Amino acid sequence: MTAMTALTRSVAWELVRSGHLVRSLPLAPFVTSVTAVATFLAARGGETHDVVADLRVVGLLLALGSGYVLDDGAAVTLQASPYGLARRLWLRIGCAAAVVVPLWTAMLARFLSSAPAGDRWAAGLGLTVELAAALAVIWAVATWGRRLGFEHPGIVTTPALLAWLLLATSIPQAPMLVGPGAEWTTTHLRWSAVLAVATLVLAAGMRDPAAHVRRRPAMGSPWRHPRRS
Repeated sequence: MTAMTALTRSVAWELVRSGHLVRSLPLAPFVTSVTAVATFLAARGGETHDVVADLRVVGLLLALGSGYVLDDGAAVTLQASPYGLARRLWLRIGCAAAVVVPLWTAMLARFLSSAPAGDRWAAGLGLTVELAAALAVIWAVATWGRRLGFEHPGIVTTPALLAWLLLATSIPQAPMLVGPGAEWTTTHLRWSAVLAVATLVLAAGMRDPAAHVRRRPAMGSPWRHPRRS
């Protein structure tokens, strides 16, 4: 087990060190997403009239750009490698997070300075939960798309996320997109539930199809060890 762990770590380090992991990522969606964010900021002219709405637009753009990170043309070849499916997918998600987290942090610092001082922490935390839930949803969709045979499941994530947001906003009894106020905490408890469920679905989709569970031999099986006296 120790030798296998050392081997998988060395494989991961070699993928990062050689730059192969970065080269294998579809960079065009990231570039498009960052360009769209920059265009949105330029259109705002350095001002904001609605901090929450503007940050939601930025979060949506970043999430849409991250939906393609699990596209991997070499996935079929790597199925036979000792580096498991979950590790390969988490490594790619980690690369996406390395882009999204700094950009999102910068956007929070940029926009929240215009919000009332008493609302900044609640707004920042709530909007971060929304972004995390959106990312978990699209990565869960992409992961299961891979399992169902889509070679490039990222193309499915954009309509899936937009459809989910449309559905979420069409239920007046459980609003998902609200401004700071009395319903802010309750709404973001719902977002936290979405994040938890999507993470579980994502983890389930990362299970290696080749993995099998060792089952206990049935009674009377010829492979069952005789009971010691």
